[in-house]
Amino acid sequence: MLVSDIVRNNARFFGDKEAVVVPGGTTRTWSDLDTRTTRFANALLGLGLSKGDRIALFSPNCGEFLEFFFATAKSGIIGAAVNIRLSAHELSSYLAYVEPAAVLVHADLADNARTWLPDVPSARHVIGFGGDHGFALDLEQLIARASAEEPSVHVGEDDVYQLGATSGTTGIPKAAVLTHRNAIAALQNWLAELPVPEYGTALQCIPMFFNPGGPSGLHPVLLKGGRTVIPPAFDPAEFPRLVQEYRVTNTTIVPTMVQMVVSQPDVERYDFSSLRGIMSGGSPYSAGVLKRAREVLGDVLYPLYGMAESYSCGAVLRPEDQFTEGTEQQVGWLDSIGRPLTMINLRVVDPDGNDVPHDGRTSGEIWLSGPSVSPGYFNMAEETARSRAGEWFRTGDVAVIDSEGFVTIVDRLKDMIITGGINVFSIEVERVLQDHPEVEQAAVIGVPHEKWGEAIHAVVRRREGSTLTEAELVDFAAQRLSGYKKPRSVEFVDALPISATGKVLKKELRERHVRTPRHPAS
Repeated sequence: MLVSDIVRNNARFFGDKEAVVVPGGTTRTWSDLDTRTTRFANALLGLGLSKGDRIALFSPNCGEFLEFFFATAKSGIIGAAVNIRLSAHELSSYLAYVEPAAVLVHADLADNARTWLPDVPSARHVIGFGGDHGFALDLEQLIARASAEEPSVHVGEDDVYQLGATSGTTGIPKAAVLTHRNAIAALQNWLAELPVPEYGTALQCIPMFFNPGGPSGLHPVLLKGGRTVIPPAFDPAEFPRLVQEYRVTNTTIVPTMVQMVVSQPDVERYDFSSLRGIMSGGSPYSAGVLKRAREVLGDVLYPLYGMAESYSCGAVLRPEDQFTEGTEQQVGWLDSIGRPLTMINLRVVDPDGNDVPHDGRTSGEIWLSGPSVSPGYFNMAEETARSRAGEWFRTGDVAVIDSEGFVTIVDRLKDMIITGGINVFSIEVERVLQDHPEVEQAAVIGVPHEKWGEAIHAVVRRREGSTLTEAELVDFAAQRLSGYKKPRSVEFVDALPISATGKVLKKELRERHVRTPRHPAS
């Protein structure tokens, strides 16, 4: 099965059902979407693009995003949606690596695009859409002139469908190669885990450039003739109204978004009874947030672990395993990523590639394999080789696994701090700091230290109105951590640098301390 078969089959069996709804804008049926994406595919081929060429998309969330996914699937042209939050230098660097033959630009971002397009020499065509963009080529005009006959391009399951940009937390993103086989396997993985009804409704909440074709682009709701509702951006105040108005059954959202939603005034007056399953990722849920979310939204949260290289598949903490009360082990599972998804093989291994004991203490690296795992990075043979051990993808995440098979991430290999020759997991320290009632968010990094090699430094955003001091927070941590694990210094900030996927950009924090070194107390 190919990604393009989704729209073809739905046009055949659910043709008059809604496929895409843009609130206040366009609504398209599955028949409309099938015809339009065929014309879209032919329009790109008519410009001289060929199977295997890349086309970049620079756009906020919009209906054309979904059309882009299906049009590339039908034409064999490889999609490469880009993070609109990157700087001009980061964008041009990433696209110089991907080498798109064409770039699609939304009118709202046209001026921004003009600052970096001259540095993307591979782009033979720039196509504007979504309003007055000022480019020579217009997507609507191209689609209107193109043929509605199926493109005469052979596309197979192992052909590349999209390039999924990695999170870029350690530098310019890499492009994970994602095939049609990867995409369909991922959708089947989620379909096996999530309650997805026929004719369901998926509400688009996260940026659609995140893991192109993944949970943000193609939701398993679509496999059963459902529809996608695409507002221009996530608004926690609007979320309850949209769920109620469109009878939303499924969505993808990160825990911080959930917390924002359930903290809205009068949120209980909205009807959330249509919700069936919410995929979420990025970080674990605290017991407090989970309890509140269950009260408001229902028992519908499915925290997921994955990455671009695995098509966002890895593990899930299923609702029946989400204990806010129970034994210490059961409550501790809230910090875990759960257990592997149905079609994923997962191991936690030591440096020699041996499985670690299931004792909840011995750490190792998470390795993944399965049909949704990318075959490698685009045009990066050495990076691909370093990230593989035979059939296994080496995630770079350090974890422990307990006697019941629950996997808990303790750090990224690159974020682990070595102080005085001892490994300290930054996530463990962060969890303790975030237990302080006046801490909103915390990130822990290692900073250069003459004696210890690295010293533990905390970057903290306090809750509004807090007067928490460095000494008070260090003392709080010292009562809960071994002496060598407590922060040696604390820096209070108004905001932490966050990626589009909600991850703290620790690389930026470390770079600040290279430029402006601190001298933590010994």
